[in-house]
Amino acid sequence: MKFFVCASILSATLFKLANAACAGPYAQCGGNNFSGEKCCQSGYKCVTINEWYSQCEVDNSAPAVPPTPPTSNAAPWENQNPWGNQNQQQQNPWENQNPWGNQNQQQQNPWSNQNQQQQNPWGNQNQPQAPQQQQAPVNNSGSGSSQNFFQNEIYANPKFIEEVNSSMAKLDGDLKAKAEKVKSVPTAVWLAWEGAPGEVAQHLEAAGTKTVVFIMYMIPTRDCNANASAGGASSLEAYKGHVDNIANTIKSHPNSKVVMILEPDTLGNLVTANSEACKNVHTLHKNALSYGVNVFGSMSNVSVYIDAAHGAWLGNSTDKVAAVIKEILNNAPNGKIRGLSTNISNYQPVASEYGYHQKLASALSAVGVPDMHFVVDTGRNGVGISSDTWCNLVGTGFGERSKGNPNPGMPLLDAYMWLKTPGEADGSSSGARADPGCAKSDSLPGAPDAGQWFHEYFVQLLKNAKPGF
Repeated sequence: MKFFVCASILSATLFKLANAACAGPYAQCGGNNFSGEKCCQSGYKCVTINEWYSQCEVDNSAPAVPPTPPTSNAAPWENQNPWGNQNQQQQNPWENQNPWGNQNQQQQNPWSNQNQQQQNPWGNQNQPQAPQQQQAPVNNSGSGSSQNFFQNEIYANPKFIEEVNSSMAKLDGDLKAKAEKVKSVPTAVWLAWEGAPGEVAQHLEAAGTKTVVFIMYMIPTRDCNANASAGGASSLEAYKGHVDNIANTIKSHPNSKVVMILEPDTLGNLVTANSEACKNVHTLHKNALSYGVNVFGSMSNVSVYIDAAHGAWLGNSTDKVAAVIKEILNNAPNGKIRGLSTNISNYQPVASEYGYHQKLASALSAVGVPDMHFVVDTGRNGVGISSDTWCNLVGTGFGERSKGNPNPGMPLLDAYMWLKTPGEADGSSSGARADPGCAKSDSLPGAPDAGQWFHEYFVQLLKNAKPGF
């Protein structure tokens, strides 16, 4: 009998070890340049999503076996990803080419060992019968800056200037003269590929005393509800490494002024996205945002803003948005945020976005997060167009120029800012990264992949600019 018991224990142990060597539920298991485990835990099978990405999904042909839970005494930021860093992007650094990262997220509060519930992350957060949620103290008191660094002169990204120059070579007359003026408008610097942390120093040095606006866009399983900009860091551990590298570079330039905007669209997907690809990374994304706030929001020369999508997307969900932001801040004990950014890569008018800002500020104040300020992307909202198309929308134009404290009648507004690089494509309707959202009748045809320069779109923005150049 003892022999059979020992043999059973040994067999179970070997099974668990073999199973642990394979990718977990909804984790990456294949794709171009993928070097991690290409098998899935028992009960799951590797399903090809596209040439860049395959993931472990439930195998309905076999009995599902639940994954082995993480040990309860794991260090809160210990890397539990069994397949390590999958950094493999060796392509054009200005394109969003990194295949989807590992979706195996650590299911714990990033700052404690308290297991989080694996259920709908929103629950009944809008229900009045949960007063303790509104009464709980919210952390937003780190040592990070509370200043509006947009009041300072803002740095103009030289990459944008080079892109405009490439279009000017194809223009003449009045349009060419207008394009020359566009080059002086400050635009944000996107940190969106594996090599981006190594580019931070050169921007800080070139900016001198000017404010550099960085957009962190490296969260694992980025753009989980679409395909055009899918990618990001290969794991939470890799993401933390990118954050730490960027922070260390900023610390080595203590006289620099930095605005750090965190992860466009992530909050919107946390609140509204119902796809399995998004639901399975909710905890991962909240942990990554908390880590970014905790690190960048503890630095005296950095003002941090979390991206909050736009009013047409989240305007009816501000209570849920506030609840998620509260959770993110409470899991970032050393950090603080100045506020939120909105309208990145979208076309909403300033007036309607400010209405969203007011509503969101009120919802945040109600859960213990007062005094929030906002930045609105005005790069492509010069023309008021009513459409739910987000990709290369036809008829748009440049909007108000980047400027701090732009409107005395809007005291919550820190700045107009060209955050999305206007003239770069939102995505393409063809190729490996084709997105159906870019094939609509009111999307400008012929676009390259997301992040690449789209000359025809730049010309449209220039012709329709309001105010004009």
